[in-house]
Amino acid sequence: MKEIMHKMRKCGIIMTFLFAFTLLFGMGSDAQAADGAGEAYDAGTKGSITVTLPDLTGADKEGVQVNLYKVGDLDTSKGYLDFSLVEALKDVNVDLNDITTEQANADVAEALATAVQDREIGTTDSLWTNADGVVKFENLEQGMYLITQGNSNAYGIFGASVVPVPYANETSWNYDVSISPKADPVTTLGRIDVTKTVKSVDGDGNLQGNITAVDATYYIGLFLDAAGTQPYRGAGNSVKAVHIMDGNSATISFDNIPITDQKYYVFETTADGEPIAYLEPQGTENPFYCMAGEDILAEGKDTAPIISLEDETDHIGSTVISNVYTDGLPEGFYYTGDITISKSVMNEGNMITTEDTFYAGIFTLDAQGNISSTPVEVVKLNNNGTVTVTVPLGGTNGTEPITYAVRETNEKGVPVSQDSSFLYTVTGEGNVNLSMNQNTASVAIVNTLGGGDGYYQEEPSTQEPAAANPGSGNGNNGNSSSGSGSSGSGSSSRSSSSAKTGDNNQILLYAGLLAAAVVVGGVVVVRRRRRNG
Repeated sequence: MKEIMHKMRKCGIIMTFLFAFTLLFGMGSDAQAADGAGEAYDAGTKGSITVTLPDLTGADKEGVQVNLYKVGDLDTSKGYLDFSLVEALKDVNVDLNDITTEQANADVAEALATAVQDREIGTTDSLWTNADGVVKFENLEQGMYLITQGNSNAYGIFGASVVPVPYANETSWNYDVSISPKADPVTTLGRIDVTKTVKSVDGDGNLQGNITAVDATYYIGLFLDAAGTQPYRGAGNSVKAVHIMDGNSATISFDNIPITDQKYYVFETTADGEPIAYLEPQGTENPFYCMAGEDILAEGKDTAPIISLEDETDHIGSTVISNVYTDGLPEGFYYTGDITISKSVMNEGNMITTEDTFYAGIFTLDAQGNISSTPVEVVKLNNNGTVTVTVPLGGTNGTEPITYAVRETNEKGVPVSQDSSFLYTVTGEGNVNLSMNQNTASVAIVNTLGGGDGYYQEEPSTQEPAAANPGSGNGNNGNSSSGSGSSGSGSSSRSSSSAKTGDNNQILLYAGLLAAAVVVGGVVVVRRRRRNG
Protein backbone atom coordinates (compact mmCIF):
# COMPACT_ATOMS: atom_id res chain seq x y z
CA MET A 1 0.00 0.00 0.00
CA LYS A 2 3.03 2.33 -0.04
CA GLU A 3 2.10 3.12 -3.66
CA ILE A 4 -1.19 4.63 -2.43
CA MET A 5 0.71 7.14 -0.35
CA HIS A 6 2.96 7.80 -3.33
CA LYS A 7 0.00 8.47 -5.61
CA MET A 8 -1.55 10.75 -3.02
CA ARG A 9 1.55 12.87 -2.82
CA LYS A 10 1.20 13.46 -6.54
CA CYS A 11 -2.47 14.40 -6.36
CA GLY A 12 -2.85 17.97 -5.16
CA ILE A 13 -6.66 18.00 -5.19
CA ILE A 14 -6.92 14.88 -3.06
CA MET A 15 -4.29 16.14 -0.61
CA THR A 16 -6.21 19.39 -0.31
CA PHE A 17 -9.23 17.33 0.77
CA LEU A 18 -7.15 15.42 3.32
CA PHE A 19 -5.50 18.57 4.61
CA ALA A 20 -8.97 20.03 5.09
CA PHE A 21 -9.79 17.16 7.44
CA THR A 22 -6.53 17.78 9.26
CA LEU A 23 -7.31 21.48 9.63
CA LEU A 24 -10.93 20.81 10.51
CA PHE A 25 -10.24 18.34 13.26
CA GLY A 26 -7.04 20.04 14.34
CA MET A 27 -8.64 23.47 14.74
CA GLY A 28 -12.40 23.35 14.66
CA SER A 29 -12.71 20.09 16.59
CA ASP A 30 -9.27 19.83 18.16
CA ALA A 31 -8.29 16.56 16.41
CA GLN A 32 -4.80 15.19 17.02
CA ALA A 33 -2.90 12.48 15.21
CA ALA A 34 -1.77 9.54 17.28
CA ASP A 35 1.81 8.37 17.61
CA GLY A 36 3.18 6.34 14.74
CA ALA A 37 3.70 9.08 12.14
CA GLY A 38 5.43 7.83 9.02
CA GLU A 39 3.79 4.44 8.93
CA ALA A 40 2.43 3.26 5.60
CA TYR A 41 -1.28 2.93 5.01
CA ASP A 42 -2.76 -0.41 6.14
CA ALA A 43 -6.30 -1.23 5.03
CA GLY A 44 -6.68 -3.77 7.84
CA THR A 45 -5.81 -1.47 10.74
CA LYS A 46 -8.68 -0.72 13.10
CA GLY A 47 -9.11 2.80 14.46
CA SER A 48 -10.61 4.70 17.38
CA ILE A 49 -12.37 7.99 18.10
CA THR A 50 -11.94 9.74 21.46
CA VAL A 51 -14.41 12.47 22.36
CA THR A 52 -13.56 14.92 25.16
CA LEU A 53 -16.20 17.39 26.27
CA PRO A 54 -15.01 20.96 26.81
CA ASP A 55 -15.54 22.64 30.18
CA LEU A 56 -18.75 24.61 30.66
CA THR A 57 -19.26 26.83 33.68
CA GLY A 58 -21.26 25.04 36.35
CA ALA A 59 -21.79 21.94 34.18
CA ASP A 60 -21.01 18.35 35.11
CA LYS A 61 -19.27 16.48 32.27
CA GLU A 62 -19.95 13.04 33.72
CA GLY A 63 -22.73 10.80 32.43
CA VAL A 64 -23.30 12.50 29.06
CA GLN A 65 -24.38 10.12 26.31
CA VAL A 66 -22.35 10.14 23.09
CA ASN A 67 -23.66 8.18 20.09
CA LEU A 68 -21.61 6.77 17.23
CA TYR A 69 -22.96 5.83 13.77
CA LYS A 70 -21.01 4.47 10.83
CA VAL A 71 -22.34 6.55 7.93
CA GLY A 72 -19.72 5.99 5.22
CA ASP A 73 -17.73 3.13 3.72
CA LEU A 74 -14.14 3.61 2.51
CA ASP A 75 -12.82 2.60 -0.91
CA THR A 76 -9.06 2.83 -1.67
CA SER A 77 -9.07 0.88 -4.95
CA LYS A 78 -8.51 4.08 -6.95
CA GLY A 79 -5.39 4.97 -5.03
CA TYR A 80 -7.02 7.51 -2.74
CA LEU A 81 -9.64 7.66 0.03
CA ASP A 82 -13.12 7.58 -1.46
CA PHE A 83 -16.00 7.71 1.07
CA SER A 84 -19.54 6.70 0.12
CA LEU A 85 -22.71 6.66 2.22
CA VAL A 86 -23.81 3.35 3.70
CA GLU A 87 -26.81 1.68 2.07
CA ALA A 88 -29.36 2.94 4.61
CA LEU A 89 -28.35 6.56 3.89
CA LYS A 90 -27.68 6.43 0.14
CA ASP A 91 -30.40 8.93 -0.70
CA VAL A 92 -29.28 11.62 1.78
CA ASN A 93 -28.12 14.64 -0.22
CA VAL A 94 -24.59 15.02 1.17
CA ASP A 95 -21.10 14.41 -0.25
CA LEU A 96 -18.67 12.82 2.19
CA ASN A 97 -15.77 13.74 -0.10
CA ASP A 98 -16.50 17.46 -0.13
CA ILE A 99 -16.05 18.52 3.48
CA THR A 100 -13.47 21.27 3.37
CA THR A 101 -14.63 23.63 6.13
CA GLU A 102 -15.94 23.45 9.65
CA GLN A 103 -19.33 24.72 8.46
CA ALA A 104 -19.46 22.05 5.76
CA ASN A 105 -18.78 19.41 8.39
CA ALA A 106 -21.59 20.77 10.58
CA ASP A 107 -24.03 20.84 7.64
CA VAL A 108 -23.28 17.27 6.59
CA ALA A 109 -23.41 16.04 10.19
CA GLU A 110 -26.76 17.73 10.85
CA ALA A 111 -28.32 16.23 7.73
CA LEU A 112 -27.08 12.75 8.64
CA ALA A 113 -28.14 13.14 12.30
CA THR A 114 -31.66 14.01 11.18
CA ALA A 115 -31.73 11.03 8.82
CA VAL A 116 -30.59 8.45 11.37
CA GLN A 117 -33.15 9.75 13.87
CA ASP A 118 -36.06 9.86 11.42
CA ARG A 119 -35.23 6.40 10.08
CA GLU A 120 -34.59 5.01 13.56
CA ILE A 121 -31.20 3.68 12.54
CA GLY A 122 -29.45 2.00 15.44
CA THR A 123 -26.15 3.27 16.77
CA THR A 124 -22.88 1.55 16.04
CA ASP A 125 -22.07 2.24 19.67
CA SER A 126 -23.25 4.49 22.49
CA LEU A 127 -21.14 5.42 25.50
CA TRP A 128 -21.46 7.67 28.55
CA THR A 129 -18.69 10.05 29.52
CA ASN A 130 -16.58 9.46 32.61
CA ALA A 131 -15.88 12.05 35.32
CA ASP A 132 -13.47 13.83 32.95
CA GLY A 133 -16.06 14.02 30.19
CA VAL A 134 -14.30 11.47 27.97
CA VAL A 135 -15.47 8.52 25.89
CA LYS A 136 -13.42 6.37 23.54
CA PHE A 137 -14.87 4.28 20.71
CA GLU A 138 -12.37 1.55 19.89
CA ASN A 139 -11.81 -1.25 17.36
CA LEU A 140 -13.51 0.71 14.58
CA GLU A 141 -13.50 -0.36 10.95
CA GLN A 142 -12.23 2.25 8.54
CA GLY A 143 -14.88 4.59 7.19
CA MET A 144 -16.77 7.80 7.97
CA TYR A 145 -18.47 8.14 11.36
CA LEU A 146 -21.12 10.43 12.77
CA ILE A 147 -20.83 11.62 16.38
CA THR A 148 -24.02 12.90 18.06
CA GLN A 149 -25.16 13.69 21.56
CA GLY A 150 -27.75 11.56 23.31
CA ASN A 151 -28.88 12.57 26.79
CA SER A 152 -27.16 15.70 28.03
CA ASN A 153 -27.44 14.92 31.77
CA ALA A 154 -27.44 18.60 32.75
CA TYR A 155 -24.18 19.25 30.88
CA GLY A 156 -24.98 21.25 27.79
CA ILE A 157 -25.45 20.74 24.06
CA PHE A 158 -22.78 19.92 21.50
CA GLY A 159 -23.31 19.69 17.76
CA ALA A 160 -22.95 16.62 15.59
CA SER A 161 -19.68 15.95 13.72
CA VAL A 162 -18.50 13.61 10.99
CA VAL A 163 -15.10 12.01 11.55
CA PRO A 164 -13.03 9.94 9.06
CA VAL A 165 -11.05 6.91 10.18
CA PRO A 166 -8.29 7.18 9.11
CA TYR A 167 -7.23 10.59 7.91
CA ALA A 168 -3.86 11.62 6.53
CA ASN A 169 -1.33 14.38 6.85
CA GLU A 170 1.69 14.95 4.60
CA THR A 171 3.61 11.90 5.78
CA SER A 172 1.38 9.55 7.75
CA TRP A 173 -2.00 7.90 8.28
CA ASN A 174 -3.81 8.50 11.52
CA TYR A 175 -6.20 5.78 12.66
CA ASP A 176 -6.84 7.11 16.19
CA VAL A 177 -8.70 10.42 16.19
CA SER A 178 -9.46 12.70 19.13
CA ILE A 179 -12.05 15.47 18.95
CA SER A 180 -13.42 18.04 21.37
CA PRO A 181 -16.71 19.32 19.97
CA LYS A 182 -17.93 22.83 20.55
CA ALA A 183 -20.63 22.99 23.24
CA ASP A 184 -23.08 25.48 24.74
CA PRO A 185 -24.80 25.37 28.14
CA VAL A 186 -28.54 24.68 28.48
CA THR A 187 -30.30 27.78 29.79
CA THR A 188 -33.95 26.64 29.59
CA LEU A 189 -34.91 24.51 32.57
CA GLY A 190 -38.05 22.64 33.58
CA ARG A 191 -39.43 20.42 36.33
CA ILE A 192 -40.57 16.82 36.74
CA ASP A 193 -43.14 15.95 39.43
CA VAL A 194 -43.47 12.34 40.56
CA THR A 195 -46.38 11.16 42.72
CA LYS A 196 -45.98 7.98 44.76
CA THR A 197 -49.16 6.12 45.74
CA VAL A 198 -49.97 2.84 47.48
CA LYS A 199 -52.59 0.28 46.48
CA SER A 200 -53.60 -3.31 47.21
CA VAL A 201 -55.07 -6.16 45.16
CA ASP A 202 -56.75 -9.41 46.13
CA GLY A 203 -55.81 -12.88 44.89
CA ASP A 204 -57.58 -12.25 41.59
CA GLY A 205 -55.73 -9.01 40.96
CA ASN A 206 -58.68 -6.75 41.78
CA LEU A 207 -58.07 -3.49 43.61
CA GLN A 208 -59.08 -3.58 47.28
CA GLY A 209 -60.17 -0.10 48.19
CA ASN A 210 -58.09 2.74 49.52
CA ILE A 211 -54.98 2.48 51.69
CA THR A 212 -53.55 4.97 54.17
CA ALA A 213 -49.95 4.90 55.37
CA VAL A 214 -49.18 6.34 58.79
CA ASP A 215 -45.56 7.13 57.83
CA ALA A 216 -43.90 5.43 54.86
CA THR A 217 -40.76 6.38 52.94
CA TYR A 218 -39.99 5.45 49.35
CA TYR A 219 -37.27 6.50 46.91
CA ILE A 220 -37.69 7.83 43.39
CA GLY A 221 -34.90 8.04 40.84
CA LEU A 222 -34.57 10.02 37.61
CA PHE A 223 -32.64 8.28 34.84
CA LEU A 224 -31.52 8.94 31.29
CA ASP A 225 -32.15 5.49 29.82
CA ALA A 226 -35.02 3.00 29.78
CA ALA A 227 -32.97 0.37 31.62
CA GLY A 228 -32.21 2.63 34.57
CA THR A 229 -28.45 2.29 34.25
CA GLN A 230 -27.62 5.97 33.77
CA PRO A 231 -28.75 8.16 36.68
CA TYR A 232 -29.41 11.82 36.09
CA ARG A 233 -26.47 13.90 37.36
CA GLY A 234 -24.85 10.79 38.82
CA ALA A 235 -26.01 8.30 41.43
CA GLY A 236 -25.73 10.72 44.32
CA ASN A 237 -28.04 13.30 42.77
CA SER A 238 -30.63 11.22 40.95
CA VAL A 239 -32.63 9.86 43.91
CA LYS A 240 -35.10 11.64 46.20
CA ALA A 241 -37.01 10.33 49.21
CA VAL A 242 -40.79 10.67 49.17
CA HIS A 243 -42.69 10.49 52.47
CA ILE A 244 -46.32 9.42 52.66
CA MET A 245 -47.78 10.49 56.00
CA ASP A 246 -51.41 9.83 57.01
CA GLY A 247 -52.41 9.43 53.38
CA ASN A 248 -52.01 7.22 50.36
CA SER A 249 -49.84 9.44 48.16
CA ALA A 250 -47.17 12.13 48.15
CA THR A 251 -45.29 14.06 45.46
CA ILE A 252 -41.66 15.08 45.02
CA SER A 253 -40.13 17.30 42.33
CA PHE A 254 -36.92 17.26 40.32
CA ASP A 255 -36.13 20.90 39.59
CA ASN A 256 -33.86 22.70 37.11
CA ILE A 257 -34.02 19.91 34.53
CA PRO A 258 -32.53 20.83 31.10
CA ILE A 259 -35.15 21.16 28.40
CA THR A 260 -33.86 19.48 25.27
CA ASP A 261 -35.23 16.80 22.97
CA GLN A 262 -33.89 14.14 25.33
CA LYS A 263 -36.13 11.82 27.34
CA TYR A 264 -36.14 11.18 31.08
CA TYR A 265 -37.15 7.92 32.77
CA VAL A 266 -38.57 7.45 36.27
CA PHE A 267 -37.99 4.45 38.56
CA GLU A 268 -38.68 3.62 42.14
CA THR A 269 -35.32 2.73 43.68
CA THR A 270 -33.75 1.38 46.81
CA ALA A 271 -32.29 3.87 49.29
CA ASP A 272 -28.91 3.62 47.54
CA GLY A 273 -30.36 4.33 44.11
CA GLU A 274 -30.74 0.86 42.58
CA PRO A 275 -33.80 0.81 40.27
CA ILE A 276 -36.64 -1.56 41.17
CA ALA A 277 -37.95 -3.44 38.13
CA TYR A 278 -41.56 -2.82 37.23
CA LEU A 279 -44.13 -5.58 37.90
CA GLU A 280 -41.53 -7.84 39.52
CA PRO A 281 -42.43 -9.14 43.04
CA GLN A 282 -40.49 -7.46 45.85
CA GLY A 283 -40.09 -8.82 49.37
CA THR A 284 -41.43 -11.97 51.01
CA GLU A 285 -43.47 -10.57 53.89
CA ASN A 286 -46.25 -8.30 52.61
CA PRO A 287 -44.90 -8.53 49.04
CA PHE A 288 -45.55 -5.77 46.53
CA TYR A 289 -44.69 -4.73 43.00
CA CYS A 290 -44.06 -1.35 41.40
CA MET A 291 -46.39 -0.20 38.66
CA ALA A 292 -46.27 2.79 36.35
CA GLY A 293 -49.45 4.84 36.71
CA GLU A 294 -52.52 4.02 38.80
CA ASP A 295 -54.58 1.81 36.49
CA ILE A 296 -53.73 -1.89 36.80
CA LEU A 297 -55.34 -2.51 33.41
CA ALA A 298 -53.50 0.23 31.51
CA GLU A 299 -50.84 -0.41 28.90
CA GLY A 300 -47.32 0.61 29.80
CA LYS A 301 -47.69 -0.12 33.51
CA ASP A 302 -44.68 -2.46 33.29
CA THR A 303 -42.17 0.06 31.93
CA ALA A 304 -40.57 3.21 33.24
CA PRO A 305 -42.60 6.38 32.56
CA ILE A 306 -40.99 8.51 29.86
CA ILE A 307 -41.02 12.30 30.10
CA SER A 308 -39.88 14.74 27.42
CA LEU A 309 -39.99 18.26 28.81
CA GLU A 310 -39.93 19.71 25.32
CA ASP A 311 -43.45 18.33 24.83
CA GLU A 312 -44.87 19.30 28.23
CA THR A 313 -47.03 22.33 29.03
CA ASP A 314 -44.89 24.98 30.74
CA HIS A 315 -42.09 22.39 30.59
CA ILE A 316 -43.45 20.64 33.67
CA GLY A 317 -43.69 16.88 33.34
CA SER A 318 -45.53 14.61 35.76
CA THR A 319 -46.07 10.93 36.35
CA VAL A 320 -47.31 8.45 38.97
CA ILE A 321 -45.66 5.33 40.38
CA SER A 322 -47.76 2.94 42.46
CA ASN A 323 -46.74 0.31 44.97
CA VAL A 324 -49.26 -2.51 44.80
CA TYR A 325 -49.40 -4.88 47.80
CA THR A 326 -50.52 -8.39 46.95
CA ASP A 327 -50.73 -10.24 50.29
CA GLY A 328 -51.70 -8.08 53.23
CA LEU A 329 -50.42 -4.71 54.33
CA PRO A 330 -47.24 -3.90 56.25
CA GLU A 331 -47.38 -2.48 59.73
CA GLY A 332 -48.41 1.17 59.65
CA PHE A 333 -50.81 0.71 56.71
CA TYR A 334 -54.58 0.29 56.86
CA TYR A 335 -57.58 0.25 54.55
CA THR A 336 -59.87 3.26 54.50
CA GLY A 337 -63.25 4.34 53.21
CA ASP A 338 -64.70 7.65 52.11
CA ILE A 339 -67.80 9.34 53.54
CA THR A 340 -69.21 12.14 51.41
CA ILE A 341 -71.33 14.64 53.34
CA SER A 342 -73.58 17.04 51.48
CA LYS A 343 -74.93 20.10 53.24
CA SER A 344 -78.04 22.12 52.36
CA VAL A 345 -79.71 25.02 54.11
CA MET A 346 -83.40 25.29 53.31
CA ASN A 347 -86.35 27.58 53.91
CA GLU A 348 -89.89 26.80 52.76
CA GLY A 349 -88.59 24.32 50.19
CA ASN A 350 -85.94 26.65 48.76
CA MET A 351 -82.21 26.31 49.15
CA ILE A 352 -80.78 29.47 50.67
CA THR A 353 -77.31 30.83 51.30
CA THR A 354 -76.01 31.75 54.72
CA GLU A 355 -72.86 33.04 56.36
CA ASP A 356 -73.19 30.58 59.22
CA THR A 357 -70.51 27.89 59.60
CA PHE A 358 -71.49 24.26 60.14
CA TYR A 359 -69.60 21.14 61.15
CA ALA A 360 -70.13 17.39 61.20
CA GLY A 361 -68.55 14.79 63.46
CA ILE A 362 -67.74 11.19 62.51
CA PHE A 363 -68.42 8.90 65.50
CA THR A 364 -67.79 5.20 66.03
CA LEU A 365 -70.43 2.84 67.42
CA ASP A 366 -69.85 0.07 69.93
CA ALA A 367 -71.28 -3.46 69.70
CA GLN A 368 -74.56 -2.29 71.21
CA GLY A 369 -74.88 0.58 68.74
CA ASN A 370 -74.03 3.31 71.21
CA ILE A 371 -72.33 6.35 69.74
CA SER A 372 -68.93 7.27 71.15
CA SER A 373 -68.71 10.49 73.11
CA THR A 374 -65.80 11.83 71.06
CA PRO A 375 -65.73 11.91 67.24
CA VAL A 376 -62.82 10.41 65.32
CA GLU A 377 -62.91 13.48 63.10
CA VAL A 378 -64.68 16.81 62.83
CA VAL A 379 -65.02 18.36 59.39
CA LYS A 380 -66.17 21.79 58.30
CA LEU A 381 -69.13 21.44 55.97
CA ASN A 382 -69.47 23.11 52.60
CA ASN A 383 -72.76 25.00 52.59
CA ASN A 384 -74.89 23.82 49.68
CA GLY A 385 -72.02 21.58 48.60
CA THR A 386 -70.13 18.44 49.64
CA VAL A 387 -67.02 17.37 51.52
CA THR A 388 -65.42 13.92 51.58
CA VAL A 389 -63.85 12.46 54.72
CA THR A 390 -61.45 9.49 54.67
CA VAL A 391 -61.83 7.16 57.67
CA PRO A 392 -60.27 3.83 58.73
CA LEU A 393 -62.15 0.61 58.21
CA GLY A 394 -62.51 -1.85 61.10
CA GLY A 395 -59.92 -4.20 62.53
CA THR A 396 -56.17 -3.80 62.91
CA ASN A 397 -55.46 -3.08 59.24
CA GLY A 398 -58.94 -2.02 58.22
CA THR A 399 -59.97 -5.42 56.90
CA GLU A 400 -63.19 -5.60 58.94
CA PRO A 401 -66.54 -3.85 58.34
CA ILE A 402 -67.33 -0.82 60.47
CA THR A 403 -70.29 1.48 61.11
CA TYR A 404 -69.88 5.21 61.63
CA ALA A 405 -72.45 7.72 62.84
CA VAL A 406 -72.47 11.10 61.10
CA ARG A 407 -73.90 13.89 63.23
CA GLU A 408 -73.94 17.64 62.85
CA THR A 409 -71.79 19.18 65.58
CA ASN A 410 -70.17 22.41 66.59
CA GLU A 411 -66.51 23.01 65.85
CA LYS A 412 -65.53 21.10 69.01
CA GLY A 413 -67.37 17.97 67.96
CA VAL A 414 -70.36 18.37 70.32
CA PRO A 415 -73.61 17.32 68.58
CA VAL A 416 -75.93 20.28 68.00
CA SER A 417 -78.75 18.23 69.53
CA GLN A 418 -77.11 19.16 72.85
CA ASP A 419 -77.03 22.86 72.02
CA SER A 420 -80.34 24.61 72.73
CA SER A 421 -79.12 27.78 70.98
CA PHE A 422 -78.83 26.07 67.58
CA LEU A 423 -81.52 27.73 65.45
CA TYR A 424 -81.99 25.15 62.68
CA THR A 425 -83.96 21.93 62.39
CA VAL A 426 -81.56 19.16 61.34
CA THR A 427 -82.48 16.20 59.15
CA GLY A 428 -80.45 13.65 57.22
CA GLU A 429 -77.97 12.64 59.93
CA GLY A 430 -77.38 8.92 59.89
CA ASN A 431 -75.16 5.87 60.19
CA VAL A 432 -73.04 4.53 57.35
CA ASN A 433 -71.62 1.04 56.82
CA LEU A 434 -68.16 0.67 55.29
CA SER A 435 -66.17 -2.42 54.36
CA MET A 436 -63.54 -3.67 51.91
CA ASN A 437 -66.30 -4.33 49.39
CA GLN A 438 -68.17 -1.09 50.06
CA ASN A 439 -65.69 1.66 50.81
CA THR A 440 -67.80 4.70 49.96
CA ALA A 441 -70.93 6.09 51.59
CA SER A 442 -72.86 9.35 51.63
CA VAL A 443 -74.97 11.38 54.01
CA ALA A 444 -77.10 14.43 53.14
CA ILE A 445 -77.55 16.82 56.07
CA VAL A 446 -80.25 19.46 55.67
CA ASN A 447 -80.71 22.44 57.97
CA THR A 448 -84.14 24.00 57.80
CA LEU A 449 -84.48 27.57 58.99
CA GLY A 450 -86.86 28.04 61.92
CA GLY A 451 -89.98 30.19 61.60
CA GLY A 452 -89.72 32.29 64.76
CA ASP A 453 -89.11 36.02 64.70
CA GLY A 454 -85.64 37.40 65.10
CA TYR A 455 -83.97 35.45 62.26
CA TYR A 456 -82.09 36.73 59.25
CA GLN A 457 -82.43 34.99 55.91
CA GLU A 458 -80.84 35.89 52.62
CA GLU A 459 -82.81 35.78 49.40
CA PRO A 460 -83.82 32.23 48.41
CA SER A 461 -81.55 30.52 45.87
CA THR A 462 -82.93 29.36 42.54
CA GLN A 463 -80.76 26.21 42.70
CA GLU A 464 -82.20 22.80 43.34
CA PRO A 465 -81.50 21.26 46.78
CA ALA A 466 -78.22 19.33 46.98
CA ALA A 467 -80.02 16.08 47.82
CA ALA A 468 -83.30 14.91 46.35
CA ASN A 469 -84.10 13.07 49.59
CA PRO A 470 -82.10 14.86 52.25
CA GLY A 471 -83.38 12.80 55.12
CA SER A 472 -82.37 9.39 53.72
CA GLY A 473 -78.77 9.41 54.93
CA ASN A 474 -76.50 6.78 53.32
CA GLY A 475 -78.17 4.68 50.70
CA ASN A 476 -76.52 1.50 51.97
CA ASN A 477 -77.85 1.39 55.49
CA GLY A 478 -81.29 2.85 56.33
CA ASN A 479 -80.23 4.01 59.80
CA SER A 480 -80.60 7.70 59.11
CA SER A 481 -82.49 9.86 61.53
CA SER A 482 -85.06 12.46 60.61
CA GLY A 483 -84.71 15.40 62.93
CA SER A 484 -82.23 13.71 65.27
CA GLY A 485 -79.72 16.16 66.58
CA SER A 486 -82.21 19.03 66.48
CA SER A 487 -83.74 20.71 69.46
CA GLY A 488 -87.12 19.30 68.53
CA SER A 489 -89.38 18.98 65.53
CA GLY A 490 -90.07 22.43 64.18
CA SER A 491 -87.92 24.05 66.86
CA SER A 492 -85.44 26.81 66.11
CA SER A 493 -81.89 26.67 67.37
CA ARG A 494 -78.65 28.35 66.43
CA SER A 495 -74.96 27.41 66.19
CA SER A 496 -72.78 28.95 68.86
CA SER A 497 -70.22 29.76 66.14
CA SER A 498 -72.55 32.09 64.24
CA ALA A 499 -71.71 35.79 64.03
CA LYS A 500 -73.62 38.20 66.30
CA THR A 501 -75.32 40.92 64.34
CA GLY A 502 -77.88 42.66 66.56
CA ASP A 503 -79.15 43.50 70.05
CA ASN A 504 -82.14 42.25 72.09
CA ASN A 505 -83.49 45.82 72.34
CA GLN A 506 -84.07 45.84 68.58
CA ILE A 507 -86.47 42.89 68.49
CA LEU A 508 -89.65 44.99 68.51
CA LEU A 509 -88.38 47.14 65.69
CA TYR A 510 -87.56 44.11 63.55
CA ALA A 511 -90.92 42.52 64.37
CA GLY A 512 -92.67 45.64 63.09
CA LEU A 513 -90.63 45.59 59.92
CA LEU A 514 -91.46 41.94 59.42
CA ALA A 515 -95.17 42.59 59.72
CA ALA A 516 -94.99 45.46 57.24
CA ALA A 517 -93.09 43.31 54.75
CA VAL A 518 -95.68 40.52 54.99
CA VAL A 519 -98.52 42.98 54.33
CA VAL A 520 -96.82 44.61 51.31
CA GLY A 521 -95.38 41.71 49.41
CA GLY A 522 -95.85 38.52 51.33
CA VAL A 523 -92.04 38.16 51.53
CA VAL A 524 -90.73 37.19 54.93
CA VAL A 525 -87.48 38.85 55.90
CA VAL A 526 -86.07 37.75 59.18
CA ARG A 527 -83.23 39.15 61.14
CA ARG A 528 -80.83 37.26 63.33
CA ARG A 529 -81.08 37.79 67.03
CA ARG A 530 -77.95 38.81 68.84
CA ARG A 531 -77.36 37.26 72.18
CA ASN A 532 -75.85 39.41 74.91
CA GLY A 533 -72.07 38.83 74.94
